[in-house]
Amino acid sequence: MDWIDVHHHAYHGRLADALAARGVTQMAPGVPVPRWEPADTLRVMAEHDLAAVVLSVLVPDAALLLPDAADLVRRTNEWTAEVVRGNPDRFGLLATLPLPDPDAALAEVGYAFDVLGADGVVLPASLADGALLGDPGLDPLLAELDRRDAVVFVHPNPGYRCSCTGAPDFAAVVPPPLVDFVADTTRAVANLLFRGALRRFPRIRFVLAHGGGTIPFLVGRLELARTWVLPGQDGSVGEELGRLYYETAQSSTAAALACVDAVAEPGHVLFGTDFPFMTGPVVGRTRSEVTAHRPDIGGAALALFPRLRAAARR
Repeated sequence: MDWIDVHHHAYHGRLADALAARGVTQMAPGVPVPRWEPADTLRVMAEHDLAAVVLSVLVPDAALLLPDAADLVRRTNEWTAEVVRGNPDRFGLLATLPLPDPDAALAEVGYAFDVLGADGVVLPASLADGALLGDPGLDPLLAELDRRDAVVFVHPNPGYRCSCTGAPDFAAVVPPPLVDFVADTTRAVANLLFRGALRRFPRIRFVLAHGGGTIPFLVGRLELARTWVLPGQDGSVGEELGRLYYETAQSSTAAALACVDAVAEPGHVLFGTDFPFMTGPVVGRTRSEVTAHRPDIGGAALALFPRLRAAARR
């Protein structure tokens, strides 16, 4: 049993209560903040033969814009670290950061890695202030993550006011996870690419949620754009994007996986489920679809999270 789920959320009951006390009850329009307990995950792991999961939390923008955001993020990371300590070979920790405050985010990186023993961090594709991950204001943060050879999971921003595409009422008609989220990831990766951040910070291991949004489909288009956006620059867009990692949550159909496979380097497609937003039956279906496509995807994450090898040997 070597299946590692890299896209697994830990919305602790204590976090849900803390957010509700701040008037935040939704991750995005129509998406309530879940109440998660470790037992929920252990049950799903047993039902679907998962060796380990890597836990992450995205705090909604509505809470990150409040004065006590850094304190809330610190407590959230400590709650998740407490869960990991209880089952260290079955749970990994991706720490969240109090963005868009870059100084507080840098401080939390140090605490997460040096005190909590985090396995990486999760970053939103876009920030509450409108910045994308390649924006120059985030260079000090990316430089520190590069120095640490960090795993960075890029997840769409679940901001309460998320409406990334279309008319102002788009999110009210089409739930944000269906289109807005994949567009958010796509913009973030394109920004990292064309601002040169992928080249400046090559030691960061970026893991892209949901199969990388629409990036795998757009590789050829982005390569063509390089002729006028990045004239004279050596290398290829396909090579840069191939070095990134892509996970399978909500992207496990044969067509989606074939598209990702055409872009990603060997070993750079990882198994992910998006639990608890995706229910146990969806976890099972995702696992079945990935198994039918290529079962070695299940254990590919061990290269990024070697601490979880003990669970995979069981």
